[in-house]
Amino acid sequence: MSALSSASESSMSIPTAGQTRLVIIGATGMVGGYALRYALENAAAGSVTAIVCRKLGISHPKLQEVLHRDFADCSALTEALSD
Repeated sequence: MSALSSASESSMSIPTAGQTRLVIIGATGMVGGYALRYALENAAAGSVTAIVCRKLGISHPKLQEVLHRDFADCSALTEALSD
């Protein structure tokens, strides 16, 4: 299994003018999960990238889930965060 995988590679939404792209690390925790749900419901957020060490178990058109298990080496996240 790759250290980096996307749950919705083909349906990643690109923010339009006036919308924000958010990156949330720790979206499987209590605070991160709340921030993720808030961002997905908020019209100002055009896309949300969640970097997690275990699957979120949710699907949303704005959500790109990046599975990353080794936070001591974040070089594999370059592609996911390049936009």
